Amino acid sequence: MKTALPRTGVLALIGHTPLLRLGFASEETGCEILAKAEFMNPGGSIKDRTAAFLLQDAIARGAVSRGGRVVEGTGGNTGIGLAMVGAALGVATTIFMAETQTPEKQRSLRMLGVDLRLTPAVPFANPLNYVRQAEAFAASENAAGRDVHYLNQWDNPANREGHRDVTAPELWAQVDGRLDGFVMAVGTGGTLAGFSEFLKATAPQCVVAAADPPGASVYHWVND
Repeated sequence: MKTALPRTGVLALIGHTPLLRLGFASEETGCEILAKAEFMNPGGSIKDRTAAFLLQDAIARGAVSRGGRVVEGTGGNTGIGLAMVGAALGVATTIFMAETQTPEKQRSLRMLGVDLRLTPAVPFANPLNYVRQAEAFAASENAAGRDVHYLNQWDNPANREGHRDVTAPELWAQVDGRLDGFVMAVGTGGTLAGFSEFLKATAPQCVVAAADPPGASVYHWVND
């Protein structure tokens, strides 16, 4: 993951989140359990990091330029991050999102200047799915000669590589290289994949686990 952009403005506010000791859980288990406070990113989630990784990578590769537009399908949090980082870097943002997402997320995106396109809440295989529509829209815009880039957080290696090269080493330094287990929930899987790659190389004894409920896609992918 190589980026050439300075961490100024909103980029300087993303990351460097503290660890919080979970007292009750630590005392009940006899373990030292720490939570990384990603809600303290300016957009309220770890997806601010993902947005910064994806946009900086796209600009560094020349996939999008200042005055251009990025397109993404998201449940909302990545869109909020893209709106903030994109505004700082002079890149407009179009977001496709299922219409069942909360009104609060929809309002937040619009207030941040996002071109928000709501879609039916249908499975991924359906062409009307928000991710499918985002990809089709970007292809159509590019065919018309407009500077539009589909970020594709789901399959973009910059998602995993950014967390491997930045987020995971940040946590490792905070725990002074002492970590027996790492557990997190998953969305696109980029954060977990990046952490797993870093930890397996740095601390192979560390157990890496995904917390996903029965019925969710990652649970079935691993266990079926």
